[in-house]
Amino acid sequence: MRAILLTHYYPPEPGAPQRRWGALAHELAGRGVEVTVHTGFPHYPDGRIPAPYSNRPWVIEHHQPVTVLRSAVAALPNRGFAPRLLDHTVFALSSLATAPLAGRADVVVVESPPLFLAASAVPYARTKRARLVLNVSDLWPESAVELGALTRPRLIGAAERMARFAYRNANAITVPTEGIAAALERIPEAAGKVHHLPPAVDAGSFRADPPRRSGPLRLLYAGTVALAQGLDTLVEAARIAGPDVVEVTIAGGGMEASDLAARVKGGSISNVKLLGPVAPDAVPGLYARADVGAVLLRDRPIFRGALPTKLLESMAAARPVVLSAAGESARFVDRYGSGAVVAPEEPAALAEAFLDLRDMSDQEFGALSAAARRCAEAHDRTQTVERWLSVLDP
Repeated sequence: MRAILLTHYYPPEPGAPQRRWGALAHELAGRGVEVTVHTGFPHYPDGRIPAPYSNRPWVIEHHQPVTVLRSAVAALPNRGFAPRLLDHTVFALSSLATAPLAGRADVVVVESPPLFLAASAVPYARTKRARLVLNVSDLWPESAVELGALTRPRLIGAAERMARFAYRNANAITVPTEGIAAALERIPEAAGKVHHLPPAVDAGSFRADPPRRSGPLRLLYAGTVALAQGLDTLVEAARIAGPDVVEVTIAGGGMEASDLAARVKGGSISNVKLLGPVAPDAVPGLYARADVGAVLLRDRPIFRGALPTKLLESMAAARPVVLSAAGESARFVDRYGSGAVVAPEEPAALAEAFLDLRDMSDQEFGALSAAARRCAEAHDRTQTVERWLSVLDP
């Protein structure tokens, strides 16, 4: 089988989607699939293309056993709606223009959002007479509307039509959560095509040594710093708890990173450290130096059906999760007994959770760590690739 993975997100860029697509490409190739990744030149999140790359019409890289085709992007910082929209549009067009260079395919897999790429994948797949599999990692424009990032009725209507166009023309739709699956089954253009493929993690790439606890709770947030996460809640919780209770490290970039840095500096919050974007292979080491991982989502209905990949990364490192969210992710942590759950956007409750974890006995904390690792092993990526193959080649 010949598969093309069409994605705006791919290593060496940092970020959970980039790690997820890089791992999927190599897992599929390891199962005998001839994989080509069609992506852009790395530029997330600061809009700078690092050496030895440069923005050009196209380049082909051979990373055995995966071939990577890169085409032009609008290398803009990931801040604000308009720059991101321009970046997404340019890559959607450049990928269509360079599609012949990707070669033949039996199936094209595309990530949504961004919606422009999902829509352009329809003619992309048609020119290759290939099946189209649409991976919907987030409901868009629904999430943008709930966060207030998209407010103009005409733009919302256009985005909804674009999404339904992609759903209608997809042969299959894959989703990471039960909530997204249920929402799409209510849309006529998507109903009957939806396959629930839960998030997975490469558990073997994380050390599972128990944390060496002493002093303040060492907490790591490793992921995107954007509107959906509402990391101001984490910063405020750290301020309330104080440096004797918790030391917070935030590793990641995104559209809210500069505002968050200003808040930390302006509030003289000494127990919050901002690392900025980090390389994907640095994440396991960061967890090894932490006691717990943090995952946050805003208090919006759309996020009650979300299940962030970073949950599993923390658990793979045998680090309990401090979750500030509601819905599917909260049920997931409770089901496995792998962390502490508090209501979203309630910094005082989050600060109280920090104190409880710091004061927990070694036996209690060890039980949480062991449960976290068991959960990650149950969701190891090698066990999910077979489900991917059944969708790609039914």
